[in-house]
Amino acid sequence: MSAAPHRLALALGLGIALAGCATQAPLRENAPGSRPVSGSDEDELWYAMERAEQELQRSPLRVRDPALNAYVRDVACRSAGPHCRDLRVYVMDVPEFNASMAPNGVMLVWTGALLRMHDEAELAFVLGHESGHFTAQHSIRQWRRTKDTTAFLSVFQVLAFGGGAATTALLGGLATYATLFKFSRDMEREADQLGIQALIRDGYDPQAGVALWSRMLAEEKARPYQKQMTLFSTHPPSDERLADIRGAAASHPDAARELGRDRYRAATRPFLAQWLAADIAQRRYASSILLIEGLLADAPPEDRGLLTFHLGEVYRRRAGPGDRATAASHYAQAVTLPNAPAAAWREHGYALRDAGHAAAALAAWTRYLSLAPDAEDRTLVQQAMHQAQTGSTP
Repeated sequence: MSAAPHRLALALGLGIALAGCATQAPLRENAPGSRPVSGSDEDELWYAMERAEQELQRSPLRVRDPALNAYVRDVACRSAGPHCRDLRVYVMDVPEFNASMAPNGVMLVWTGALLRMHDEAELAFVLGHESGHFTAQHSIRQWRRTKDTTAFLSVFQVLAFGGGAATTALLGGLATYATLFKFSRDMEREADQLGIQALIRDGYDPQAGVALWSRMLAEEKARPYQKQMTLFSTHPPSDERLADIRGAAASHPDAARELGRDRYRAATRPFLAQWLAADIAQRRYASSILLIEGLLADAPPEDRGLLTFHLGEVYRRRAGPGDRATAASHYAQAVTLPNAPAAAWREHGYALRDAGHAAAALAAWTRYLSLAPDAEDRTLVQQAMHQAQTGSTP
């Protein structure tokens, strides 16, 4: 049998077998380091996930930077407590807000989520929520409640068949398997409670969950006609949910207030430009504006130039009424701030040229080429400089 039919046969076989084994058997004691009983429905579920994880380890979307992975895993381990030994944490280069926990200990964190967090406490809340799903055995509990055989077959077709053919299918299988097996409202509430308990235990500010969830709801509402955020495909966006998190946090008024903002910024700063560019490329401009303005609200000086430049980029690419002037003002501000990227000078030059300030534009482009002498668009910028010097039409 060829590899593809073999995988499909395995997928169908596992789906049927698991559908038949979906019982209300007692949950096993989920002690750290333990595994399901051989031959049980949970054991079969773990087996399928472990096969998918083998493909995930080779995925080109996997972020392999040692320092970033070590940092995220360290926060995840503190959140998971003694279940740290069960976790395998993967950072995936996907510009969406999502983190997920597979039933066998695979934790996925997408770069779109890391971009949107402001501090370590917010990261700890998200990872504590996900590890809470694992320690409370929500996956197997929900699995046993699922009666639709089509759902069983669909998830295993993705995991055992689609994963080998396409990274997108694989990522969907592991990271969004919860779309097929959505956790109940009570399970989400329990995971939130466990996430906040982990925050308090580890000395973080329990209000971190409130701050993060409030921003994510605002961003979701900013894109009413666009694709729903991955976060909310499995976590219902409701004022009730936010109220639950706020109430849980408020019930611990004497908790510590550590945020870990400096540590978080230091760990993620090397990737900030890349993640911002990837987010803007999604063309969800209203939510990108909210995102960057939120980051700017409490950004340290060394990040403000980069953030302000990318805010200008959002307006320039949206190109709505008044957006060109708004973009120009952000470029002009960016070049006055520390660590502005070289591209800020290039775009500032174009804005000055369009406003009729040829000499100032030449100065800005000269600065750009001095900062980026090997720029891929060097020839184009030099042509623009020649046109500005000679007064010819661009």
